[in-house]
Amino acid sequence: MKSLSLRMTPEVTVLLVLAIAGGLGVLFIDALVAPPKLLFGRSLTAITPSLFPVIILSTMTALSILALILLRGTAGADRDAALTHGEWRRGFIFFAIMTFYALVMEPFGFLISSIIAMTLLSLQMGNRSVWQIALLSCASPILLYLAATRLLAVSLPELNIIELAYARLLGE
Repeated sequence: MKSLSLRMTPEVTVLLVLAIAGGLGVLFIDALVAPPKLLFGRSLTAITPSLFPVIILSTMTALSILALILLRGTAGADRDAALTHGEWRRGFIFFAIMTFYALVMEPFGFLISSIIAMTLLSLQMGNRSVWQIALLSCASPILLYLAATRLLAVSLPELNIIELAYARLLGE
């Protein structure tokens, strides 16, 4: 009979932290998201600013719990193997890229910081096709920016010149 207990591996630790952080984020969302601006007593947006963070945090919590349940049912040497030096290095590089992305989002804007981060992540994952990297790194942030700002009416940080270019292209 195989053991169904969870050992404290790095995977389990990260999943537990994500599940707890997501749950606490949903619980204390009012303290994390600023209330919407009011104009003559009415909100300027049709949706509450906390809607998308609640959806993301709830999904993260649910997926983390599901992954923990699935990990509990698996047994084997793969889960017990220690991380190699290369795996630790790739994890550190991934963390450094994501930290860089978070720090340059405001000064560089969403589009430029996303293109840089996606290019670095593609290179880190081993992609060496210039065309694939260029298409993925440029098209995805543009489509995501347009969907978020135009369809969902969510404000993303962007440089004024890029916002003006979007407005001219879209005829606004």
